[in-house]
Amino acid sequence: MAIHRKTINYTVYPPNFNSDRDACWDVRTASKARQFAKRLGVGSRLRRNINVANKHPRLDDWWVAKVFEWDGMRFRDITNDASKGLP
Repeated sequence: MAIHRKTINYTVYPPNFNSDRDACWDVRTASKARQFAKRLGVGSRLRRNINVANKHPRLDDWWVAKVFEWDGMRFRDITNDASKGLP
């Protein structure tokens, strides 16, 4: 029987992210991801990823659980906002 492990990591995107020119960063903790997004400025995004791995370090599956956008005061949940054009 295979052992499945779920891990959570966070991806931080700069404001006006363009996959052709900009980099994104993977962070292991929510607090570090929030700090990083705040430093990038208003409009930066934070994506919470759920990873499912088998017993070996092979990644079996992953999905995006939530997406937040920094508005200068707080992080707003934009997961279901189709007008935002999620990364």
